[in-house]
Amino acid sequence: MNSKLYLITTNDKKFENWAKQMKKKVSKKEAALDYFNSGYNDVVNGNYLARASFVCYWEIAENTNLARLAPAITQATLVHLFHRFIEAGMEDEVHVIQQIMANYLRLLHRLEGETDEEE
Repeated sequence: MNSKLYLITTNDKKFENWAKQMKKKVSKKEAALDYFNSGYNDVVNGNYLARASFVCYWEIAENTNLARLAPAITQATLVHLFHRFIEAGMEDEVHVIQQIMANYLRLLHRLEGETDEEE
């Protein structure tokens, strides 16, 4: 799956085919289609990160299994950044990423209806 998504984000023809298929999926919800079209216009000629984020967002939005895994992938990405900043000796960035990780988990818990004992 991950190599397929990578190819979609890096190959214009594959991106166009993916966008057509995704438009069909999201066209059932008018607001979603508006969001898709707006985002598409922003990333169609954008850089890799913008396009990849767009593709991943819509894949997560339309795939329950991927949506279940996405928070763990995000947390793993943050941990990876944390370790890279430690290795680089970038103490300010280490503290920032620690705060991001803590707040990310807190926000996930809020969405799930759990309350934080510190509140």
